[in-house]
Amino acid sequence: RISNNNPNNNNNKKKKKDTKKKKKGPSIAQTLRTLNQEGVVRLNGIISPSTAAILREEILTCRDDAYDAISTNSDAQPEDWRKYFADVLLKRNRCDLLLPFDGNSSLQKVLYEILVSSNKLSSILQTAMGGNDDDATLYELSALISEPGSPRQPVHPDNPYQEYAPLYTVFIALQDITHEMGPTMFLPRTNTEDAHDRYNNIPERDSFLESSSSVAALLNTGDASLFDSRTMHCGGANDELGGSTRVLLYMSFRNPRATESIGNVGSIMPGVKRMTLNELRSKLTANILHGENENDNTTNNDDETRILAENGDALAQLKLGISYYVGDNGLETNYTEAARWFELAAAQGNAHAQFNLGCCHSLGIGVPQPDVDRAIELFQLAAKQGHPGAKEAFDEASEQKKNL
Repeated sequence: RISNNNPNNNNNKKKKKDTKKKKKGPSIAQTLRTLNQEGVVRLNGIISPSTAAILREEILTCRDDAYDAISTNSDAQPEDWRKYFADVLLKRNRCDLLLPFDGNSSLQKVLYEILVSSNKLSSILQTAMGGNDDDATLYELSALISEPGSPRQPVHPDNPYQEYAPLYTVFIALQDITHEMGPTMFLPRTNTEDAHDRYNNIPERDSFLESSSSVAALLNTGDASLFDSRTMHCGGANDELGGSTRVLLYMSFRNPRATESIGNVGSIMPGVKRMTLNELRSKLTANILHGENENDNTTNNDDETRILAENGDALAQLKLGISYYVGDNGLETNYTEAARWFELAAAQGNAHAQFNLGCCHSLGIGVPQPDVDRAIELFQLAAKQGHPGAKEAFDEASEQKKNL
């Protein structure tokens, strides 16, 4: 035990306190301001390194299988390529691999971590697109892979300028990204009408790009870049000698406020439903927490879930609460009922229910009024059980309390 007389004690405590402060990320409001102003923002640790590593290996295996399927078909046509890959600028040693959703448990676990376990990205997307996650629609779900020798892409926006961002896209690093691997280069503040006018003025384009500042997305495993699709960017050159395989999982959501044409078809595998953000979160919850699949008898399952919930089964209570919250499985959205079932499951120590109930109290949804103290208590309980989004939510609620 260290004596209180140790002259270094205060310094040590101060260092620990400072270190803790440095680890705390920006609030959702701060992140949104940066996204709106800069057109791109970094999100640290939105999935765990272990989850990222598993998905990375599966994606590379899937890519190799796709290459084999095409190369062994002597009659392969361009349409055969498009069953597996989307178009990408400068294909040499670079591909855009379309990802299946149904039956892809590793991908679903990653998406669950990103969109359900932590509510940060969902909250940012929902707010950025007008506050209604029923309308924000999944538009792309794919993986960008570059190998050593892949050249630098030309700088480009994904979509022409219009008043509202057509898409919001998140690039998630499935391994650490170094300079040699050709990180994505972003040109902040190029999501504006003026920047697009200057970019579209071909004689002046080079001077405009040379005078624009840029940032390299040197991400750690599990970190992400979230950007407005009007923001100019490019994939960097993956060095032939010092580089290595770079894999980015990415998904885009269609902004309902952007009514003009998007200008591209979107990198998504045929057959993957373009779900709303709410539908996607609900489906991930059902698949991950309850092991459901497309062939389940939904009516029988719903009846069984209600019986189990009424008999005190915490997992069934959580599931019923989620169904009421998102308006799924034949139930109308009812936030009061959702909060009631979350309360019952949380009282039995279910971490997901504690987290969801904390969100209800933090936002004043399904409860008489916002109760930040109760939210903090619930987030803390969920965090102690290792809920991946609870610590972040606890910090947000604590900050919210300070500002009251």
